[in-house]
Amino acid sequence: MKVIAVYAVFASALVAAAPRLQEHPPSADAVLADLRQGNERHVSKHYTRPHQTAERQHELASGQSPEAAILTCADSRVPPEIVFDMGLGDLFDVRVAGNVARDTEIASLEYAAEHLHCPVVVVMGHQKCGAVSAAAESGTPPGHLPALVDAIKPAVLAAAKLPGDKIDNAVRINVQNVVHQLRESKPILSEASAQGHLRIVGAVYSLDTGKVDWLPDGAAPKTSPK
Repeated sequence: MKVIAVYAVFASALVAAAPRLQEHPPSADAVLADLRQGNERHVSKHYTRPHQTAERQHELASGQSPEAAILTCADSRVPPEIVFDMGLGDLFDVRVAGNVARDTEIASLEYAAEHLHCPVVVVMGHQKCGAVSAAAESGTPPGHLPALVDAIKPAVLAAAKLPGDKIDNAVRINVQNVVHQLRESKPILSEASAQGHLRIVGAVYSLDTGKVDWLPDGAAPKTSPK
């Protein structure tokens, strides 16, 4: 309850200080189409690099209206604005190793959904994720890593029962687990999802090809994100 109270004060202050740039956000279908098209440009290296002008920067000083919130790994090889060929103010990025969702990450996504009215949340894992590999190793990792790998362990255990590459499978299952967690997160994300105001989807990024593999609801893990 303390986390929710602090979040409410923080969100209210931000909303008062930063009005949105548009009153009517695009539909979830339109946003997902934009993301898919942007990723196609990334794969082909035919970038348009939108919204990177001085005018865009100055416009955003008065508020923000990102199309989507992206919960993805902090890995330097997976920057959402490049992966989806987007620009300033287009995406609300929440980045943490292993794209896990604890109170702080969920609070950030709640802000994106409730106050910025993002119609889409994307949970995006990636091929050869170091956090997932760490969770698959035996022994106790140093520092604060146990808190991170413990969140990923269920995916590793589930992947051990499947054929194919265990890390690739664990990456995919971890994304599916986090998607389910967010859809069930009360009260904000679960209600927005149930009412059709928010779509929460999963994806896996290939370091080899640059392609984003979108996960259908209820899909069984594949053996590779390529």
